[in-house]
Amino acid sequence: MSEPAANGVGADGDLHDMKAVWDRWISILRRHGWGPDAVLQAPSTDAEIDAALEKAGSLSLPAAVRELYLLNDGQESPSNVANIATNIFPGYEFLPVPKALAAWQTWRDVRNAYTVDGESDMDEPITVRASDEGKVKRVYTHPAWWPLAEDGGGNHLMVDMDPGPFGTAGQIIIAGPDEDERRVLAPGIVQYIEALAAAELNSPQEDAMSDGVAWWDAPGLR
Repeated sequence: MSEPAANGVGADGDLHDMKAVWDRWISILRRHGWGPDAVLQAPSTDAEIDAALEKAGSLSLPAAVRELYLLNDGQESPSNVANIATNIFPGYEFLPVPKALAAWQTWRDVRNAYTVDGESDMDEPITVRASDEGKVKRVYTHPAWWPLAEDGGGNHLMVDMDPGPFGTAGQIIIAGPDEDERRVLAPGIVQYIEALAAAELNSPQEDAMSDGVAWWDAPGLR
């Protein structure tokens, strides 16, 4: 029960039709031949989401993120699917709620191991992208960051529920062992998916396939 309250702009300011935006993005992936249906999981439930958030120190999430889980509870790893399939986010697997909680707990264990008197030397190499100064905190990890997606190397797209004074609660950020620069990808999940839908997306080419996984990218959105 010790998680900090969000202190930025309202977390639910992006609640225009999450379902329509999500359906559009999945349709784009489908139309270009990236096989999202092979990996998308069945919806979660409010009870499952609430139970996970309770275990994450009663962390709250924007209503739009909750709605996303009620549409699809993450994805199966493409490597576990017989047909060619892809990640739902650029280079990142959309984590089901139980895996997101497990990732949050791993970050908690890192904080517990390396924090003394509220300070951690792991924060020292962290920078913030110049355009995001004041929007995101210059820390290695934070209890109010919820792991939305994972790249397989421990790096995460995070839902940031405790932003800097100029940030937005619920903004999408990057954090991980290979990511020393904190940057804001979008002010919320709806805007992030809208940006993905607006990005240039090609159909798979032979060199986009590796071990049964179809790789695409949107470098400015990861």
